[in-house]
Amino acid sequence: MCAALAVRLALLKVLADVDIAFFDEPTTNMDRTRREGLAEAIGRIKTFQQLFVISHDDTFEQVTENVIVVEREAG
Repeated sequence: MCAALAVRLALLKVLADVDIAFFDEPTTNMDRTRREGLAEAIGRIKTFQQLFVISHDDTFEQVTENVIVVEREAG
């Protein structure tokens, strides 16, 4: 996990006293190797009760408990 993300998570946990974290498109502009590394790192985070990842990328499907797919209906 990149150092900046680790610092942000630590600050969020301490300052906001929350047990939920959201990652909105965390893999933007990353190559496949970095996306997979980030997915593994996020999967190892244990300091939050819930983590939400919003992504157009299927990299996270292997490290999540639940996947919700939102699709636009034709028409």
